[in-house]
Amino acid sequence: MPIFIISISGSYKAEVSIRRLMDSRKDMSFELEISSNSFTYYRYKNNKDLTIMNSIILPNAIKYDGSQIAPLWAYSMGIKGDSIVIFHGPMDVTFENMKDLEDEKAGKTIKGDDLIHFIVERFDSPASMQLAYYMQRLLIVNIRDVLGKHGIKTTRNGDDLFVDNGKLTVSIASAGVTSEKIHCGINITTQGTPHDVRTAALTEMGIKDWKAVAKDIADNFVREIEDIEGDIVKTKSL
Repeated sequence: MPIFIISISGSYKAEVSIRRLMDSRKDMSFELEISSNSFTYYRYKNNKDLTIMNSIILPNAIKYDGSQIAPLWAYSMGIKGDSIVIFHGPMDVTFENMKDLEDEKAGKTIKGDDLIHFIVERFDSPASMQLAYYMQRLLIVNIRDVLGKHGIKTTRNGDDLFVDNGKLTVSIASAGVTSEKIHCGINITTQGTPHDVRTAALTEMGIKDWKAVAKDIADNFVREIEDIEGDIVKTKSL
């Protein structure tokens, strides 16, 4: 699976994982559009012009404050189409960006000094809150599977993963008019997490290379989406 390092305007870099929708096809090609300040997207195409979900790792730390779950956040950076965008950095979700009504009502703080952040956007017309939550659970299960391959045993309770009763992840799903959105954060460190919540972190389990883990998770997730889309186009309706 080729990895491209793209440097835009001499400063912006991103790792882009390119995946084939159908590995057996030999007539597929990809094309890249570049805007004035960032890359936009990779697209594989064959005779049916099939498009896949983009997977992008941003190298620089970004603070997650909840605004990134807004529709078209990836597009604001020039990333078009369905995507999973990964970065690391602190988290402190502001009250106005909180989407979970129970968390909002309880006045909870959602924060940490350093996490891996996954922002997923899938376009649909109309978008579905229900599908957003189904897709969120799929992402969480993929994270659990990948961490297991890295020797980290987790337990899942809904959309949360735990290690020895320590909360390892935070996640939310929502939907707008045209797309479903997911945010999932995995603690790299327990520093800065709420004092009233027992937490776990990747560094405690010997994980030093967050990018390698994040890439494995994104690879798995995109393969699952591709498999689902592939099954849809080959199945007869009732």
